[in-house]
Amino acid sequence: MHPVDSQIESKATGAVPHPRRRLARRASAPALFLPGVIVAAGYGGLWLFLYLDSRGDGALARVSLLVLAIGVPLLLAHAGLRLSTTRLTLRGAHLEAHPGFPARDPVIVAYPAITGMSLRRGLSGWITGAGSLVIEREVGPPLVIPGLLDPDAALAELAAHRAAFVRTD
Repeated sequence: MHPVDSQIESKATGAVPHPRRRLARRASAPALFLPGVIVAAGYGGLWLFLYLDSRGDGALARVSLLVLAIGVPLLLAHAGLRLSTTRLTLRGAHLEAHPGFPARDPVIVAYPAITGMSLRRGLSGWITGAGSLVIEREVGPPLVIPGLLDPDAALAELAAHRAAFVRTD
């Protein structure tokens, strides 16, 4: 491989790395799976307490088992689908954002059409370091890409790409 084709700068030769064509950001697995794990631990702990207290055949214990058997697998499946579909890709003149399941198609936004950008973090975001990137557009509602891994770096990269296309006269 020629040093110009490498993504890593060679310190020995001082070669400049080949510019990256696309920068992609993915979702944070801990941030997406944390709510399902907390629900499982809560209802599992409740059921265990009721079982050890000889009330394992009551209505509350049955509800706990129902949530553990149906609700938790659905939460974890939803988190897995969001993890596999959520992404932010910065391309040459536009960005391609897929907010994740259940959205079917990605949203394409030209950099000049972006009017504002911000970050939001919920409780699981503060715990795991993930966050939601909110992109305000000239036309249409704001685009929210939830659960991004390292959202501060994603915001900085997006701001740098946008600055190359938008004049601030």
